[in-house]
Amino acid sequence: MADLHPLLRIGTSSWSNAEWPLYPKGMKPGGFLSCYAGRFRTVEVDSSFYRAPAPGLCERWYGAVPEGFTFALKVPQSITHEKALESADGEWEGFLASAGRLKEKLGYLVLQFPYFNKSSACPTLGEFLRRLSAFLEAARAPCPLVVEVRNKSWVGKDLLVSLKERNAIFAVTDQEWMPRPGELWEKYGPELLTGPAAYLRMLGERKRIEAITTSWEKLVIDRTQETRDAIAVIRSILATTRPVVVMVNNHYAGYAVASIELFESLWIEA
Repeated sequence: MADLHPLLRIGTSSWSNAEWPLYPKGMKPGGFLSCYAGRFRTVEVDSSFYRAPAPGLCERWYGAVPEGFTFALKVPQSITHEKALESADGEWEGFLASAGRLKEKLGYLVLQFPYFNKSSACPTLGEFLRRLSAFLEAARAPCPLVVEVRNKSWVGKDLLVSLKERNAIFAVTDQEWMPRPGELWEKYGPELLTGPAAYLRMLGERKRIEAITTSWEKLVIDRTQETRDAIAVIRSILATTRPVVVMVNNHYAGYAVASIELFESLWIEA
């Protein structure tokens, strides 16, 4: 993959889809990551959300990709969802012990939070920020931390200022119930840049797309305009000399690799 910009990295959320046309017919799953890394320079690991990877697995991932490749690992849901950041020291230390085996190829750790309702562990933004601030201050992470919230009303200056004070990255998500990237950039501009990089997750609409397909080998939703809008935001961020990471999910349009190919073509046209 030719670099579109020296400060831009774009990849997919997972590499393990056997139906992807990216992989030669008959290729065994053990060869997917190396093949993927021949096309892209970064990937977001979704499987770590469900369970922390074993140290040996992270070592194999490290050896399967070339120098300069980076991984973004989602933090296990036992930390973000089940314990909502409290009394999770053991889980966090165990996760870091494994993630650390990726050494210099570990780029980001992504804290993806659920929607917190009034009866949850974090019924208010204030309670969430109390827990998050304490966690970030004690985290001792070996790489930047990315924070994604799914409460639309929580996205604002209180959250952004809190993240900036702790040098954590606010995740901009292109997702059905969250403010769109262009809307956020128009409202907050560089205030969205709370950490050492910008991190954009192109997630789409899970229920809508799974009503159309659950086989991820082709595009089934036209995301041309949304992609153009995202590119405009990304160019604005790059103008600030801040690195940008973009991760694309199959649920965005049907086949994450083809969504990136659309992104590349529209980037060149712009």
